[in-house]
Amino acid sequence: MENCSLCRCGSETVRASSILLFTLSYPDDKIGKNYDFAQVLKRSICLDQNTQWGPARAEEEHGVYVYDLMATVVHILDSRTGGSLVAHIKVGETYHQRKEGVTHQQWYLFNDFLIEPIDKHEAVQFDMNWKVPAILYYVKRNLNSRYNLNIKNPIEASVLLAEASLARKQRKTHTTFIPLMLNEMPQIGDLVGLDAEFVTLNEEEAELRSDGTKSTIKPSQMSVARITCVRGQGPNEGIPFIDDYISTQEQVVDYLTQYSGIKPGDLDAKISSKHLTTLKSTYLKLRFLIDIGVKFVGHGLQKDFRVINLMVWQGSFKSLLVPKDQVLDTVYLFHMPRKRMISLRFLAWYFLDLKIQAETHDSIEDARTALQLYRKYLELSKNGTEPESFHKVLKGLYEKGRKMDWKVPEPEGQTSPKNAPVFSSVLAL
Repeated sequence: MENCSLCRCGSETVRASSILLFTLSYPDDKIGKNYDFAQVLKRSICLDQNTQWGPARAEEEHGVYVYDLMATVVHILDSRTGGSLVAHIKVGETYHQRKEGVTHQQWYLFNDFLIEPIDKHEAVQFDMNWKVPAILYYVKRNLNSRYNLNIKNPIEASVLLAEASLARKQRKTHTTFIPLMLNEMPQIGDLVGLDAEFVTLNEEEAELRSDGTKSTIKPSQMSVARITCVRGQGPNEGIPFIDDYISTQEQVVDYLTQYSGIKPGDLDAKISSKHLTTLKSTYLKLRFLIDIGVKFVGHGLQKDFRVINLMVWQGSFKSLLVPKDQVLDTVYLFHMPRKRMISLRFLAWYFLDLKIQAETHDSIEDARTALQLYRKYLELSKNGTEPESFHKVLKGLYEKGRKMDWKVPEPEGQTSPKNAPVFSSVLAL
């Protein structure tokens, strides 16, 4: 057998071979018509192969398919550092409709954490002396209308059921949550208290300008270390059903123990006594809760979701995002325009007479407190017949905060927060 290859430049290469491998190409538009093997083989062998190197247009037997350039990745040459990769990405109409209210497409330059709009011609301007193309990414036009891209295997409720911990030393006595039973599975509109804790993987890199201002060269990199979800209703309200510590193989430079409660060793499967799991496993649980339509209650949830890598959005576009109407953030419920945001600790003391976060943060305590604050918000906002009623409550809150310098007072004679009274909500657990 002779394999003849004709290049676009006109040169021909002939190779003798006893074995030749082809991908069989079966017709897909004439269902029901019988094709014998010889026809299928001939069609596969004679299929035009120059589309691999030619323009982004695949000529097939029954039509023309057009591909649009959606992204390019280029290597910026630098003899001192070895260079870097930057990307030019064409962002579609959905994003601009959601963010700006306009329908158009725009090319953007992604250079590390710098993102800037660029002209479409810049995305395809290359120079082999310093800007070398590495990847050209094409997408078939009208792909959504031609193919059914709906998820065929949605996440099942079984992801919320009990799972084994990755930690070798975990014991039942260390369990801090009770998994949901089948009859407890959340429904659309159910409340779920949520809180997350993070650790730092890379410190921020910054430089001081000549005018005294700080310029960020590289922002700090945070990673989610613990995610807690507590029941928002029912006889077990306030009891956690998810309390996952996220195992990581990356080097943690700061556990932020004072603010996260995470200690060295908590994320190490060899020595941790916590319920350790993978990030993918916890993502599946959150994705299921989002898709089912629960309402998340927490304090500073937008920041939590951003570090977890879920974006809070408002609109009809549905992706790996969290609809805004499913987020009840107490940091905004108890906030007056053009005023400072108030901490969960101060709100709990002012409205609930609770003293939390005595030494470190605990995500179970924070999630449960946020739920109680939301109940308090409903109580205060419904009691007033006029909108000014709740405004007066907030005004009193801010006046008290300024007088206290936004600090929770210590009771007389109490030298340690550990001696604070144990509240009924904690005893219930």
